[in-house]
Amino acid sequence: MNRKQQRAIQQRKTKELNLSQQKQEILENLPIATLIAGINNNLGILWKRGISISDWDKKERKLYGLKVYNGRAYFLAADLDKSGQIKEGANESERYKE
Repeated sequence: MNRKQQRAIQQRKTKELNLSQQKQEILENLPIATLIAGINNNLGILWKRGISISDWDKKERKLYGLKVYNGRAYFLAADLDKSGQIKEGANESERYKE
C-alpha cells in the first residue's frame, strides 16, 4: 500500500469519527420529551418482539414506559404474576413499597 492509499484510509476514518460525534451531539441537544418519546418507541418495538425490561432487583416487575410530567421524567412499571398479568389488588402504594 502506498502513502496515497494510507492517507485516503486515514481521511475516511476521520470522516466516520466526525459523523458519529455529530450524531452524539444531536442526541445530547434534543429536548427531554423527544428523548423520552424515542425510549418509549424502542420499548414498544421490544414488546412486539416479545422482550420485556425487568427490574434488576424485582424480576417480576416489568417496565412499560416513561413520561415527562412537570419537567421531570417518570417510569411506569408493574408487578406481574406468573401468567404475565398485573397482580390483583396491587395498588400504587403496594408496588413501590420496599
